[in-house]
Amino acid sequence: MNALEWLRGPKQQLVRPVVVVCGDDSYLTRESIHTVVRAIFPDPESDASVTRFSGAAVSLADVLDEVGTIPFFSHNRLVVVDEADPFVTKYRKDLEAYAANPFKSGCLLLQCKSWPGTTNLAKLIAATGLVIDCGSPREAELAPWLVELAKTRFETRLDADAVRQLIELAGPETGILAAEVEKLAVYAGSSGRIERDDVIKLVGAGRVETIWKALDAATTGQSRAALVHLDNLLAAGEQPIPVLAAMSTNLMKLHHAGILRSARLDLDEACKRAGIPSFAIEKTKKQHAHLGPRRVNELPATLLRADLDIKGGSTLEPRVVLEMLLVHLAVPRAD
Repeated sequence: MNALEWLRGPKQQLVRPVVVVCGDDSYLTRESIHTVVRAIFPDPESDASVTRFSGAAVSLADVLDEVGTIPFFSHNRLVVVDEADPFVTKYRKDLEAYAANPFKSGCLLLQCKSWPGTTNLAKLIAATGLVIDCGSPREAELAPWLVELAKTRFETRLDADAVRQLIELAGPETGILAAEVEKLAVYAGSSGRIERDDVIKLVGAGRVETIWKALDAATTGQSRAALVHLDNLLAAGEQPIPVLAAMSTNLMKLHHAGILRSARLDLDEACKRAGIPSFAIEKTKKQHAHLGPRRVNELPATLLRADLDIKGGSTLEPRVVLEMLLVHLAVPRAD
């Protein structure tokens, strides 16, 4: 199933005992996993039944033990294996056996970058499980997706010339585009319509640059500077949810590069595969050195928790959730 299709209309009954979320689009990956979580656990109080592992470090026995453990406060359990490519390679035969006869007590979700459909495992899961393809959409797919996103999530009409202008100004990255649509919908308010002039007025490189500055400061230990940049963003009218979405897109690339480096790829190749431009390679090295392997590995879980908290899963103000995230990233490494 295409990720855009899954996000348009996920149904609880579509979730299978084994789910694969694959592809290189960080935003679609994060949103698809989040939507699986909400499909299985509509009540945020059940999030304690979600467990996440790093595919580079976890054993199959630990994963299956967790899937097979019946939770106390829920009828279901979800176990997510992030960056599962090495995990799948190592345990392919065992996973084939499991896919043919999975536990009924929980759902196993494998998040992979690569998922060739010709393998026996892929064919088994395609027949009995759910595969969500999070490959970067073609530009022809972006416009209709953004129009529908504005309509279904924000009850706002996005004009055809407005969406073309939006893609031209913000670029083809889904996380940034989704964040811009949300900001534009808030700006449109009761008019319920986003026009080209609105896009020209609100979408600019300055906002994206400020988000990058906040992340650069946080991931190199400069908490005060990171909080100042965040304050400037929020004071300028930016909404916390789109800001987190844009931050998550960049942090997931940092995470992906870190996982690849731990699998013995050199820095240049790891950054290339993670979608990090060549001019940012040295900065990535400094960020990895500051964060340390543990925090880099935990970034998906950290971002999922922030996403859930900022969308109502916590009594904290959304601004505070963002501040806590930046401070967490800025604290000197302990490993």
